[in-house]
Amino acid sequence: MAKYVIIGNSAAGLAGVKAIRSKDPCGEVTIISDEKHFPYSRVLLTHYIAGHIKIEDFFLEDRDLFIRLKVNQLLGTRAIAIHPLHRTVELETGQAITYETLLIATGGLPAFPINLPAKIKGITGLRTIEDAINIRQQAMAGAKVVIWGGGLVGVKLACALHEAGNSPEMIVSSPHLLSQVADDEGGRLVQQHMERHGLRIRCSADVVRVVQDSAGGLKSTILNNGEEIPCHLLVVCKGVRPNTSLVDKLLSGSGGIPVDSRMRTRLPNIYAAGDVANTYDITRQESCSMPIWPHAVAQGRTAGLNMAGEKARYRGSLPRNALEILGLPFISMGIVQAPAQEEWEVSIHRQGNNYQKLVYFQGRLVGAMLTDRVEPAGRLQASIRSAAGDWFDQYSV
Repeated sequence: MAKYVIIGNSAAGLAGVKAIRSKDPCGEVTIISDEKHFPYSRVLLTHYIAGHIKIEDFFLEDRDLFIRLKVNQLLGTRAIAIHPLHRTVELETGQAITYETLLIATGGLPAFPINLPAKIKGITGLRTIEDAINIRQQAMAGAKVVIWGGGLVGVKLACALHEAGNSPEMIVSSPHLLSQVADDEGGRLVQQHMERHGLRIRCSADVVRVVQDSAGGLKSTILNNGEEIPCHLLVVCKGVRPNTSLVDKLLSGSGGIPVDSRMRTRLPNIYAAGDVANTYDITRQESCSMPIWPHAVAQGRTAGLNMAGEKARYRGSLPRNALEILGLPFISMGIVQAPAQEEWEVSIHRQGNNYQKLVYFQGRLVGAMLTDRVEPAGRLQASIRSAAGDWFDQYSV
């Protein structure tokens, strides 16, 4: 009987379990997670903070799913080491779990700048149910909230708090919002739209230190221009880093865990999927970590099928983010900022809040950004994937 072990029970881990069971109804499957909760959607955290959903709406499946699939559950249990020679996973309890094939789906962790104190009441990220509950409780109690970071999570959180009746302030290092997924004009369009709704956003600014009150809580943040902003809750939204702690001593390099198109790592019988994995970006033609929920599901499914003996291929990652910003639809995919070089071409159309930008490299569509009227997004995504097909085939194994 085959023995499968999966570390992590979010999007990639859950997809891996389902894929294994679709091909092997009898093998022994064990899922390990340091979170005590049944798999839930992190995408919905800001919806909860806004008051749109309840806690019970987070969960992805019926609570008896793992029972029906005959999965051994070790939830609320942290894996602390992997021993490839012995094919075991060591738990914090001292127990060793044996595997024949292993999937690492440990996701990512909020990236905290080094200038913040290691532990101080009032500083948090937004990654778990507990984080979301804490943020909503404090916001509803009238806490002054500062969001440090103007990426996708920071923007979604600011909008959620605004809808919940709080008035957060955003501190953004870049000259405009969404600097990783939008160009200057598109980012400023989004910023102006949010400011018209009453949100306060400071760009080209950074938090350099925090001030505690007499009770050990947070009193204020100090910006790089010396300004002090009163603050009871500082939410750090400075990106996500792959949670690679289990393999840092086993695999050299930085960033996520490198995998091939079958989600295999360089370690024998060990796969990786989701935010922790470095997959092939079909537009930039390089491997990188890409924390996007649908990609994590597809990667977990690919890994699970291959663990169960199939020969499945993950078709590469396409950076794609879609959200609604206080009524303004926004979609960004692929490369949206083209260098000023002859091989690159850009087409831009703007009318009010309707902004469309298409980016071409050597005549091939490699990126698009849309606001307001986003109906062409599906067609554009298919075009980008089609244009990148031959590049991907060279990478895939």
